[in-house]
Amino acid sequence: MRETVLAALRRDPELVPKIAGALKEKIGDGSRTATVVQAAGALEPILEEAVRKRPSRLGLLGLKSAHLLAGLALEDDRSNQLLADIGRGSSIGIVFVDLADFVAFTERNGDDAAIGVVNTLADIVESAIRPSKGQLVKRLGDGFLLAFPSASQAIRGAITIRDRAMQRRHSGMSLPLMVRIAVHAGEPLIEQDDLLGHDVNLTARLLDKCAPGEVVVSGAAKDLAARRLRKVEFGPPRDVKIRGLAGRVTIFTADP
Repeated sequence: MRETVLAALRRDPELVPKIAGALKEKIGDGSRTATVVQAAGALEPILEEAVRKRPSRLGLLGLKSAHLLAGLALEDDRSNQLLADIGRGSSIGIVFVDLADFVAFTERNGDDAAIGVVNTLADIVESAIRPSKGQLVKRLGDGFLLAFPSASQAIRGAITIRDRAMQRRHSGMSLPLMVRIAVHAGEPLIEQDDLLGHDVNLTARLLDKCAPGEVVVSGAAKDLAARRLRKVEFGPPRDVKIRGLAGRVTIFTADP
């Protein structure tokens, strides 16, 4: 992920001087491993700030916000601590949210319009996750990484976000795009970094299987939540291939 970030940043001429300055300031004498870690720490804030100010950079850099967000969150101490804290129970629910066709919308309407749409979605997300005790772990561009104390709370939170976003869109109030939401869950029985690294990356990849307006739930999350979500309906199972992972993953559409 760090190599991807650096390669992407180098495609933007405006960011090259910032990269050079940050690397010069942050990197000191030390081992090659220490140098790589220092470089990553210097580059990631530049990318986050650049995308916040100009969402169109996601298209320019050729990056998907959820995939990038997954890598950045796992390399960020604060994000890791939030995930570890919320995962102290029997399971942890992981949710990614983004906006369908966000890059194309930004190209057509400009950065100011895109920032307004992202801010509207942020308001929806932050209010919708409170009843389910969700945490906003990290955001980048139109991407949001959320964590919940259980799979059932994650699915409830995801459906609430989807429904509120749809209501806002139908009312014509500053949300012209549809959300896509992916939910996964795991039982933190092994070291947090190992579990969370796999599960966070898997959840980000599940967004690729999500149509606009859908909440896609992994089979693992559905199984963990089944007893507590009797009022939530699920579509038929689909076995999908996730890039970078062996085998196939079973997914469902929640409350279709």
